[in-house]
Amino acid sequence: MDDIQRIKKFIPITNEVSPTFCLAKWHHTTIYLQTGETHSCYHPAPHKIPLEEISVDASALHNTKEKISQRKEMIDGKKPSGCQYCWNIEALGDEYISDRKERNASIYTDERFNAIKNNPLAPVNPQYIEISFGNECNFKCGYCHPKHSSSYYKEIKDYGPYDMVRNHRNDIDWFTIYEEENNPYVDAWWRWWPEVSKTLTILRITGGEPLLQKSTWKLLEDLEKNPRPYLEVNINSNFGVKTVLVERLVKKVSSLLSSNKIKEFKIFTSIDTWGAPAEYIRTGLDLKTWERNLDIYLNGTGLPVTFMITFNILTVTNFNILLQKILE
Repeated sequence: MDDIQRIKKFIPITNEVSPTFCLAKWHHTTIYLQTGETHSCYHPAPHKIPLEEISVDASALHNTKEKISQRKEMIDGKKPSGCQYCWNIEALGDEYISDRKERNASIYTDERFNAIKNNPLAPVNPQYIEISFGNECNFKCGYCHPKHSSSYYKEIKDYGPYDMVRNHRNDIDWFTIYEEENNPYVDAWWRWWPEVSKTLTILRITGGEPLLQKSTWKLLEDLEKNPRPYLEVNINSNFGVKTVLVERLVKKVSSLLSSNKIKEFKIFTSIDTWGAPAEYIRTGLDLKTWERNLDIYLNGTGLPVTFMITFNILTVTNFNILLQKILE
């Protein structure tokens, strides 16, 4: 069965709930603890997590009242406005596969689906969490944002915003960054973690730069003490950190896997091209450091690496060199 047939198989099943139902709204979440925001996929803009909601129930990091109201719209066959990307795709005709339909097929299990059918508005522990513990980062990439990079944030704080950017606000006066060690959202995460980790299948740690954040290492230590052999752990890293941190990661990951304390581990690292253009796009990148850290990880774990490439006009001239490096 090809992917299109696999996805279409689930359309009549999920339509039993409603023709606008999306399992991602229940079982996928990205949570930005540094700003206290969440969304269930990248198409809707993140929305604020009210502090009063997580003070009552830490699962409101995902199960916000706003997200629950969007779930109700879906149950009622309505189309939440934040999901317009998928509605536009589906308006082209039944043969067009939106991300909503793909997510329904990839997330579906009888247990998850029936639980929602029986109690659609109950808080849920998601199957997939992407978590950002903070914006601390040693890079300030040209396509990033001060919400996700402390280096970028400091530059704008010191010198003012970029005024040539038109597609998003590149200033810092409209949001608050919570420091990792004094953050009510991080506190709520650690209250929720013992419960949500019981049924979680994939945890992806993003940033900032996760290897610079204490909560990343705290989580890996917790997995050592309290194994979750059913859990896949992913980390996004720029691999531009000090080599000692990559060596520490290699030891920790090797230990967790060899003792079956987690199911699987994957690393995702960002690189867009090679040579001077790569270092220009990703300010803070030193290719010698990146390549050394990559070699340490590959040789130390024997695990594959996924390269996340933001392909843009500056990647073109040296992209063939990057492809050669990947083959090497």
